[in-house]
Amino acid sequence: MTDDDHGLDIEEDTDLETADDDEQTAAEHDNEANEEIEKAEKERSIEQESEVREEEASEQENPDSHRDEEPFQ
Repeated sequence: MTDDDHGLDIEEDTDLETADDDEQTAAEHDNEANEEIEKAEKERSIEQESEVREEEASEQENPDSHRDEEPFQ
């Protein structure tokens, strides 16, 4: 038997966790948190724009709504 025919290839058979893995995991969690915050801000922005459009549309539907008390003659 040659030296290459026996034993285990440790690099191939194991996935050791290192300090670098912890840093990468922390960075991934930070990125995920930032993405969630950005998504929530975008949704709020869309909701605000929608509310503004609804107000504008209601004004356009009845621009004389302040005159509803008096009948047209």
